[in-house]
Amino acid sequence: MTDDERTELTPEELQALGGLPRERAPGDLLEERTVQALYDRGLLGGRRVSSPKRLTHLASGVAAAVALFVSGVAVGQWLGGRSVTETVRVVQQDNALQAAAMVQQAGSRYVTALADLVRLADYSTDPAIAQGREAALTALFAAATEVARIAPDDPAAAMLQQILARMREPGAVDRVRNVVWF
Repeated sequence: MTDDERTELTPEELQALGGLPRERAPGDLLEERTVQALYDRGLLGGRRVSSPKRLTHLASGVAAAVALFVSGVAVGQWLGGRSVTETVRVVQQDNALQAAAMVQQAGSRYVTALADLVRLADYSTDPAIAQGREAALTALFAAATEVARIAPDDPAAAMLQQILARMREPGAVDRVRNVVWF
């Protein structure tokens, strides 16, 4: 505004214009930003004293970081727990399938070994045949016991276990017939 323009104003306008502040109040963080910029440029040395507002901002940032970390840990634990439970279930299922396959293989080998023993018994009177028969009955008794434990309500398993238990008694071979009905 030039002096010529001021003369065109009325005295009331000049008085109102004179009452206006000549400076604008800076924002709350202007001083803090200015001091930080001076520190960053190396123009201020010494120890910097933080303002209460800066400390409040710093504390709220730390609190937010801690809250984020804790919630991340909690979510990770929850998801990890679900994953472990699912993994254990799958491993147990796989173990059960493997155990069933092993039983089938062992049963097939047992029957094959007994068939070989029968073929040898037809042509030999070797005392080892009696030992093989005893081993076969012992394995069969142990297997029947385990089957009865797996399925305690299965009448065939219970009956087989009882018959084999009677066979193990002294002199049982003479009393029990060689036919087992299922």
